[in-house]
Amino acid sequence: MLAEHARPDDPTRRTDQECEQWVPSGSPSLRDRRRLTAVTRPLLALLLLGILFGFLTPLSFAIDRLDATGQASHAALVIAARTPSLHGARNAIQNSHLRSLIQQMHFNQTALSFDQGVTVGPGPGNLEIQFAAPASGTSDLLRYRLLGVDTEWKEAGKDRAVLYNQLAPGHYEFDLEQAESSGTRDTQIESIPIIVISPYWQTGWFRALCIIFLLFLILALHKVRVDYLLQRTLKLQETVTQTKAELTLAAKIAGDAQEALKEQALKDGLTGLWNRKAIFAMLEREVCRAQRDKFPITLLMLDMDHFKNINDTHGHLTGDEVLREAAGRLIEVMRPYDFAGRYGGEEFLVVLPSCSPHNGLLRAEDFRRSVAERPVPTAHGPLAVTCSVGVAAYDGKMPLEDLIHEADKALYNAKRQGRNCVCAANQPGPRLTRLVSS
Repeated sequence: MLAEHARPDDPTRRTDQECEQWVPSGSPSLRDRRRLTAVTRPLLALLLLGILFGFLTPLSFAIDRLDATGQASHAALVIAARTPSLHGARNAIQNSHLRSLIQQMHFNQTALSFDQGVTVGPGPGNLEIQFAAPASGTSDLLRYRLLGVDTEWKEAGKDRAVLYNQLAPGHYEFDLEQAESSGTRDTQIESIPIIVISPYWQTGWFRALCIIFLLFLILALHKVRVDYLLQRTLKLQETVTQTKAELTLAAKIAGDAQEALKEQALKDGLTGLWNRKAIFAMLEREVCRAQRDKFPITLLMLDMDHFKNINDTHGHLTGDEVLREAAGRLIEVMRPYDFAGRYGGEEFLVVLPSCSPHNGLLRAEDFRRSVAERPVPTAHGPLAVTCSVGVAAYDGKMPLEDLIHEADKALYNAKRQGRNCVCAANQPGPRLTRLVSS
């Protein structure tokens, strides 16, 4: 059961969303621990496999040797049990006599020495035993059996030979018994241990080695699979990161393109100033703010003097150069929060927020002077150009159309009074104020 509140000595703490792990300061990070675990696990597995191999291999050899020793001991006990009440020297003489009855022994047609037992193999084979012929004038009864194959005694008969086909690997005892010809019950039994060695693939050490190899193979395949999944995860992460970066770049490019299209839709392509629709929207917004916050607005309408003559004399390309230069000079004089736009043809509108009528006249003169004081460089040489300016002040309640009409009327009067001058409308009284250049 988890505690409701985390304690510094708790390895974990319970929250509403997740289970976080406490990591003491100065300790390796979780990522470093995972890397250390990924390295130590294979090493520990290899160490465990080595210990297992080192334990199973001697144990397998010990079992095989113990079986062989047990069989030999068992054979000796059988011999001792089957020859009771006999003196040791007599037993040796009798055993030697019985072994002499075996003429030869073959395993897969290979002669064997059976004085100290028989060890053959590896693998199954044919065991052939030939007995010596009885001495002349005797009729001793000779019987045999192979413990592990024969269930009862068999007589040697006249052939005096026995054959065991495909004798499987294992531990056997070949018993030989001879009855006395005098008919007494005293019998002699000789046992010869026979060991058929198993093939290496049937031995315990080989099976243990196969198990270790199988475990190692499973571990190697698991490591290969983990490495493959890790590499695939890293590639997927790189792909996701690259895709996210590409999507971010594409979104930025699309946003820039959208802004460019938006600006292109609102800007005049020739002069770079706001177009007629945009300047009207800005003027309407400033009028609403002026009504709410009670601050003045001055509207300027500028018109290039004798612009038709420039187009007719020097061409429309020169006229475009004059308009671009005039727009750039207007921008140089404007405040950061002023707005300028192309009203149409060679006419411009300049919106001066928070500008009183008196200051508006002074600013209009600055605009007029900036256009007229320097010739405009063109492909046909410098051209002296001038402009006329009409000024209208917003009274706080007139409609937008009326404000533009007043500026246009003031501009018309400046044209009538000789051009290259500034005229103001809607001043106190019916008259117009004209500001002529010095």
